[in-house]
Amino acid sequence: MDRRMKQSKLMNKTLRYYLGYTLLVTFIIIPLFYVLTRKYLIHEIDKHLYHQRNMVVEESLVTLKINEIPDWNRFNKEQAILPNNGQIEDNRIFTEKVYCEYSKKNEPYRILHSRVEIEGEKYIITIRFNLEESWKFLEIMAWLMLGLLICLMLGSFVITRLVHKKLWQNFYTTLALTEQFNIHHNDVPDFQPTDTQEFNQLNRALKTLIDENQKAFTENASHEMQTPLAVMRSKLDILMQQPDLTEEQTRIIQTLYDATSRMTRINKNLLLLAKIENQQYQENNIINVADTVEASLSFLSEQTEIGDITVQKRITDNTFTVQANELLFESLVNNMIINAIKHNVRGGVITVILEYNRLIIKNTGVHQKLDSKILFCRFAKMNSASKGSGLGLAIVHQICKLYGWNMDYSYETGVHMFEVSFST
Repeated sequence: MDRRMKQSKLMNKTLRYYLGYTLLVTFIIIPLFYVLTRKYLIHEIDKHLYHQRNMVVEESLVTLKINEIPDWNRFNKEQAILPNNGQIEDNRIFTEKVYCEYSKKNEPYRILHSRVEIEGEKYIITIRFNLEESWKFLEIMAWLMLGLLICLMLGSFVITRLVHKKLWQNFYTTLALTEQFNIHHNDVPDFQPTDTQEFNQLNRALKTLIDENQKAFTENASHEMQTPLAVMRSKLDILMQQPDLTEEQTRIIQTLYDATSRMTRINKNLLLLAKIENQQYQENNIINVADTVEASLSFLSEQTEIGDITVQKRITDNTFTVQANELLFESLVNNMIINAIKHNVRGGVITVILEYNRLIIKNTGVHQKLDSKILFCRFAKMNSASKGSGLGLAIVHQICKLYGWNMDYSYETGVHMFEVSFST
């Protein structure tokens, strides 16, 4: 039987901790506060009673006569001189309920019995202090503290619920982007920076994980495709050499051969991307950019002639060089020019501009700006009619990223412009 773990929202878990803490404070701290405060009050009242006793002894009993005791008791409400009832301690202090004439009920009193002598006779002076008001004050303080804790708890609940959505909005955005991510598609999550350190750390960790998964997927898929593609090409070569093929069979085999060749190119590009990302091209040379551009234009001249495309060049610096891997740099230039050819129009124009620190390639094409968010993603296609694999610009972007170069795209009145700014 499948038993699923009971789940609850993080906010509800947080609120339960708040509630648990509030109950802990309520049932432990408040009683402790009450007991300690009561003990402190008793201590202070006892000090007050002893002080009163000393004042009475020093100021009144020195000259008091035995026959004056009844009158003295009548004029002192909270003090009285009584016959010694056998008390052996000098001072005895205790709490007792005594009938109060003012409130007409029994109320708690703190009472001090102290032995004194009047004209050589032993008496007991009793001094008392009504505790009713002190206990009421203590209870009010305890209730106020309880009310304050309840208000704090309710305030925490309300604030948590009110600000929860705002505080966790970035988290839920990251969660939604991650859930939508599919390694087989181009919808790579675009995690936006936030003002919360933990969410930024989460976004960076997810971005790294996704990048690593994409690299592993690309590399593994490319390696797995190599053997079957080689077998397919070999079998198609054998078929094409058969002498008794009909025209229709030859056409079908040629179509399959072209498709296999295209898959081979895609696989080669995927492997190139994987190697770039794994930084397997460590050997760098000093490369003359103008020579590489000229060689690439010469190599691709047949494709420009087939598309009736005019190539315009403006090379103002023939000596500018970069330090990079020669194979990668040739791949960068070739892919930029091939992209300009494939996405051009018949009878269109390609303009190649080489200035100090900048290589710009412009081409005529569709009369709308391309989506820059996915333009440099793998297998990105701006329209369904495109015959490219969608890997050329991804390769260019990865090479620029490897060497710290800047890749920009812009569009103006039917002309698409790709610019690489080299760091110096």
